[in-house]
Amino acid sequence: MTYYQQKKSAFSDSQKGNAYLSVAIIFGLFLLIVLYLTQINSVVAKNFELRSARNSLKARQDVNQQMIIALMQVRSMVNLESAAKNLNLVAVEKINYLKIASEFFVLSQKP
Repeated sequence: MTYYQQKKSAFSDSQKGNAYLSVAIIFGLFLLIVLYLTQINSVVAKNFELRSARNSLKARQDVNQQMIIALMQVRSMVNLESAAKNLNLVAVEKINYLKIASEFFVLSQKP
């Protein structure tokens, strides 16, 4: 009968287990680093988007404020008086109101 002798490897089984564990730990650390960098990249991108949105909001608020000021100027009494003069409107000197008896009122009937 012939027996085969196992070749003795340079590493024993426990050393191979330690080597596999070391490779797994290094791979895990590499994976964690990649995930960390991905998260940092997304946070930076969101920060740029937030800054852009804030700038857009500030610009729109400035435009809104300018429009409110322009509306107030258009509605001012000086502008209304000059518009009335341009349209040849006359000033009212005396106001007469129509007197209506309070006990009479009209109801409309729907057909």
